[in-house]
Formats: sequence, structure tokens, C-alpha cells
Amino acid sequence: MRAEAPPDLWPEAATALQALLLAAAWRVVSDAQELLGEAELVERFGFALGYASAFEALGDEPPRHPGLSALARDWPEQAVALWLVHGLVEEDRRFGLLFEALNQALGEEGAQPGPAWLQRSFGSLPGQGLRPALRALLQAGVLRPESPGQPRAAQRFEVDEACWAALRGEPFAEPAPGLRLQPLEAAPALDELVLPEAARERLAGWRPGQALLVRGPEHNGRGSLVAALAREWGRPVLACRLEAGSAPPPTLGALAALCGALTLLRVEAAPGEALRLPVLAEAPAIVAAEEDGLEGLPADALVLTLPLPDHGLRLALIERLRPGLPDAAGLAARLHLACGHLHRALNSAAGADEAALREAALAGGAAGLARLAQRLDPEQAPPQALVLDEVLSRDLAALAARCQQRDRLRGVLPAAFAARLNAGVRALLAGPSGTGKTLAAQVLARELGLPLYRLDLSAVVSKYIGETERNLHRLLSAAQALDVMLLLDEGDALLAPRTEVGSSNDRYANLETNFLLQRLESHQGLVLVTTNAQARIDRAFMRRFDFVIPFRAPEVAERLRLWQAHLPADHALSEAQLAAVAEACTLAGGQVRNVVLDAVSAALARGRGVDAELVFEALQREYRRGGGLCPLKGL
Repeated sequence: MRAEAPPDLWPEAATALQALLLAAAWRVVSDAQELLGEAELVERFGFALGYASAFEALGDEPPRHPGLSALARDWPEQAVALWLVHGLVEEDRRFGLLFEALNQALGEEGAQPGPAWLQRSFGSLPGQGLRPALRALLQAGVLRPESPGQPRAAQRFEVDEACWAALRGEPFAEPAPGLRLQPLEAAPALDELVLPEAARERLAGWRPGQALLVRGPEHNGRGSLVAALAREWGRPVLACRLEAGSAPPPTLGALAALCGALTLLRVEAAPGEALRLPVLAEAPAIVAAEEDGLEGLPADALVLTLPLPDHGLRLALIERLRPGLPDAAGLAARLHLACGHLHRALNSAAGADEAALREAALAGGAAGLARLAQRLDPEQAPPQALVLDEVLSRDLAALAARCQQRDRLRGVLPAAFAARLNAGVRALLAGPSGTGKTLAAQVLARELGLPLYRLDLSAVVSKYIGETERNLHRLLSAAQALDVMLLLDEGDALLAPRTEVGSSNDRYANLETNFLLQRLESHQGLVLVTTNAQARIDRAFMRRFDFVIPFRAPEVAERLRLWQAHLPADHALSEAQLAAVAEACTLAGGQVRNVVLDAVSAALARGRGVDAELVFEALQREYRRGGGLCPLKGL
């Protein structure tokens, strides 16, 4: 019977992988001749003789497979052959029938290399042969048990599909959970990136093989920088997300070697804890937040920080992506977005106005923010709805000015002072309930043109240790990168004073407070905190607020303006009646709102206008709700 030629698995006639597989097939065929006899081999498995003949026709020095050579550098001598023998079934299913015959000859079953045949073929001497080779392949993840949990003597193995595809030069885009292969052509060119000049100078001497740590806010171009550096060296990037309490897939190192990729670890450490980096054959590139703690970073690692872009970098990015854009300098002054969000907004926004660019940025990056906070609509808070006295108006105007000029401050202050200043603004709005604190936040956000998000305590606070800090970190990081105003309504629930440690609960509560103290101080966005119990806030927080704005209950003149602003235009109350209500009823703005809503609802139900009778009834109900008596006897 004529020996069949092996199938053409690759476009080129002779490749490194084909040569290696032919060598593995030759090993199997040589042993099959002894176990089955040449006659049975020719009759039943003529295809295998074709593989053996093709191997014998190879030259003395077959080509090397670069990825496999790099991967197998620290493997035992026979590990490569052992892996390739298992991969023969992947390339030609007929090898499954041959292994089944070999296993039967040795009293076993199965269409994969069986334990008896593997031991016979690779040997079992201590320190060499099957056991160390098998251990290395399992640790690398390129080989795995076919049926986990079986006794070792009965265990069979199969190649990892993603690793085998990478060996063939056909890598998966997502080879394992948490891994993503970014092709070379998808990476930006290093010259196209808008980077601080100091960062470019530091990167000039970096070479693959040296660990690289890039710190900075999320969505600020850290991953794009690593991809651009890899592109300079002709390499794709294998990105792995590494979080606290998780480990990278066991195939990470093998896949990186087989793809010739630079490993990128996207680190998200738990607040207050250090995350241990995996040990890899080639030092990885790492992106992390500035506050992330890391263990196991090589001593010679190049550490680089990419801060949020300043006005100059934002303007350069706008002019590069949207040349000739009207008011580019003004947009750069107002859009304090991270580089990634600004890049996405400029590429995807239909319009060129600030509102369209902000909405485009939110559309691409606010998913994490929306899980932990609720967006408030500033259009629901027209400025005329906020009734303020002269002092409070000046305080809010000063806060607005600080927010608008936060970019320019460092340029005019002395260097020693400016070096310790970031672009964040933190303000406390304190006062009785219903005095307009939340409304003031909405009006301020509308004036500044910023999206406003209110922290959702039920989503942020967790009973699990460390989860509250993690949620707060994610929320503040997302708000900072997207340049949104964050509102911590009734913030005293989070900013409570630290206590003497009498139990583990006290200890962890104090840890949460300490974390929030540090995180608010380093935050480079806008945070407003409202409270009606200022005394319950830790004094250390008070020192970290740039503004503390007291809201007080409205006086008579302000209460009159509140009534005039809330009542419908066609109400039937006289000026004297309104003056009497404002004089006698010491209600805050929120209570005035409740009374008006009650009266208007009753008027609509009865088919008549809002008059003194309906307002008086609503006033009585509002006082009864608070446990008091209405001071008016009638209107």
C-alpha cells in the first residue's frame, strides 16, 4: 500500500511548525511499528507513514519556531515533543484512531495518548522524561486534563485550544476570560500621541524586556501608550485585566510568547491593599492608578505617570483631531476630560459645541458611573427657582469662579504652592433640610455646563469589607475622567467622625473614613457635599473642603419670593394674603414646594384655580406632617 502524503496545513511548503509536527508524528509512527507491526500499520494507518516519510526528507536543520522557542526556553528537554504529540490529533483526526489502537495494545482505551503509551515513549526516570515535561506543560496551561478529577493513572490530556491556535499563527482575539489580543495594526503610532514632553524623554531609552509601569487616571491614554510602544517594536499587545483577589489565566505567559506579544497588565488594586504581580518570563507593561499598591515590581522598572491633560495638551489634541474647530482654545479650557474620553468625543460627536462633545464622552464611558450614581437634569432647576440672600449669592458665585479658573491657578501661583495644587474643587453645602442645597448644586452645574451625578448610597455602601472603598474609588475615578460634577447628598452618612475602636465594626468604619479623606484630597474633579448635620462630619474633612457654604432658613422677604416663584401665574391669592403667609409660616423652600404641589393638585382635581382656600388647606397638611400646627387661622 502506498504511503499517503500528509495534508498541507500551511500555505508554505516547509514551516517551522510543520517540521516540528512531522518530528512528533515520526516518534508516534516509530513506536507504532513496534507495537502494531508494520503490516497492520500499512494496512490501517497508511497516512501515518506519509508523515514519517516527509520527516525523513527534511534537512538536518529544520527552521525554528520563534514563539515556541521563546516559550520552551525553560522547559524540560522533552516538553515540546510531548505537547506536539498531543496536538497531532488537532491537526489530523486520523491520529485519534492510531492512538486508540496503541492504547488497546497496552490494555487501555481512548483516542488521546494514554498514560501507558506516554510512559513507554517518554520514559520515567527521576528528573527527566514524562513527569517533569508534563508538569511544565500543565503549569504553562498549554496542556490540560481531558477529564479533571480522574486519578492520575487514568488521566489523559488535550492541548489548550487558544494556545494551539496561537502556535499555528491563528490567535484568538479573546483567547481566555480577561485576556484580549490587540493586533499590531490597531495600535496608534507613537508620534500621533499627545504626550507631555517629559514623558517622551523618559521613554526614549525603554526596550521590551524591561518592566514598564504607567500610572495615571483611567481612560487617560495609558494603554494606548503601551500599544504604541509595542508597535514601535513590531509586536501586538496581550492585555490582561488583573483585579484584587483574582489571578491571571495560567496561559498568559504562553500566549504572549506564542503570539510574540508584549504583555499588558491592567491593574485595579483594592484600596489600601497591595496587589501582587504575576511572575512572567518577560517583564510586562503595567497600567495602574496613582494610588494602586503593587508588589513584585522589578527593581529596574521604568515608572511613568500620565497626569490628566492640562490646557495645552487638550488644545493640542483638539487641533490634531478637529483642525480649524471654532473656539478650540475655549473648549480646551472648559473640557477637563481625560485623553481617552476627549479623543472619543472628538471622533464621535455629531456637533462641535461643548454640550455635544460632553454627551459623546458620556455615551462612551459613563456605564460604570451610572451603576453607582444617578444623573440629575440641570434643566429642571432654572436659576429663578433658587432664592438666595446676598451673602449666599456671593459665596456661590465665588465657588463658580473657582471651578471655572481651576486650570489657570497653577500658572499664576508661586511654584512651591502650585506644585501641591491639583485641579479638584471640593465644597460643602450645609444647612437645614429644604433650604435649597441640592437645587443650588443643580443650578451651579447648569451654569458651568457640567453633567451632574448624585451618589447612590444604596449602590455604593456595602456590608462586605473593602467593597465600599472600592465602589467609592470607582465612582470618583469615573467622575474625574469624565469631568462631571459629583453630588454627595446627605454626605454626613459617609463623612462621619472616626470613633474609638471598640470592635471590628469601628475599625472598618474608621478605615472607610480614612480612605475617603485621602481620596477626596487627591480627586481632580468637582465634588459637592450637602448636609443638614454639619456637626456629624469629621473635622479632618472640614479642612479639606475648599468652600464651606452655610445655607440658612429663609427670612420673610426670601419666603415671599419663594411663594411668588412657585405658585402658578394665574393663582388667585392677593399680595396681602401672600405677605401674610410669608410672615407667619417659617417654611423652607422644600416645604413651600410641597405646599404648592398639594394645592395645585387639589385645584386640578376640583376643576378650579389655585386660591387662598386650597393653599390654606395645603399649609395645614404640611404642618401636621411635621407634627406642628399652622400659625394661620385662615386666609
